[in-house]
Amino acid sequence: MPDRIGSDRLSSSAETGSNSDHSEMSHQPQTPATLFPDEASALPDLQRLGGLDWARRTGGRLSSRARARLLAAIALGQWENALGRAKLALGRLPEGATAVDLDTFTVPDSTFAQEAERACAELPAALVGHSYRTWLFGRALAAVDGSELDVELFYCGSLLHDHGIAQPTPGRDFTLASADRTLACATTAGVSEDRARALADAICVHTTPGVSVASDGALGCYLQWGAMVDGVGLRVWDVAPANVAEVLRRYPRGDFKRQLVAMMRAEAAAVPNGRFGLLIRCGLPLAVRMAPFEA
Repeated sequence: MPDRIGSDRLSSSAETGSNSDHSEMSHQPQTPATLFPDEASALPDLQRLGGLDWARRTGGRLSSRARARLLAAIALGQWENALGRAKLALGRLPEGATAVDLDTFTVPDSTFAQEAERACAELPAALVGHSYRTWLFGRALAAVDGSELDVELFYCGSLLHDHGIAQPTPGRDFTLASADRTLACATTAGVSEDRARALADAICVHTTPGVSVASDGALGCYLQWGAMVDGVGLRVWDVAPANVAEVLRRYPRGDFKRQLVAMMRAEAAAVPNGRFGLLIRCGLPLAVRMAPFEA
């Protein structure tokens, strides 16, 4: 298992509806949102495009209408990526980015966190590292945006969001396997049904272009945005360079770009009419290769 990052356990420290993508996803931060464990009303509509019930009903296959909707979100994400790269080149950081201290992002001391870590350790090293980097990058972006997160659910979701992509299943979106593994860990840990479903939904929606906190919840948005920093460099310009360097020091990327593209292509082949099939056709592999990281 990789070093437990966060401050206390890290030092005892891997490689590894409305919505956005695993490559060019539209960043739409909203009014700060908190997902409280006992606030069932905070659950998004699980039937929306990309949601848990939608994924279960469709297997992740997109209708013509959904495909058109996502194409528009992908185009917007590509435009925002171009603008963001200009900010990166100019060294423009949002207010508060340099004040973000990674050591304040402590690993939850809970049975659910431990179950998630064990499940994450089952994955190839490239995905393990990506999972932990997603956690740190997502927390950093939430801090910059002034958004609150259920820290336990976000930690566990970061570690489990890509669990299913390691073994694609024909006709079944990989996020469903990730959600299933998450729900199993939650059941073992005694997590309430509402909280477990909220996290499973966030994992399913995190690959949907165009997510927003208002429609999709903070968990799903920051899972996507944290993963996108690591995957294609989207919103890396909103993270202080020193923090980016520290995340990569703790969790080296290794040969991540090549392995990520291979996994994404395998998922697209398994579900050609799904979100990754669309994203591959829209240039996701190129976006991964052009990410501002060496590997």
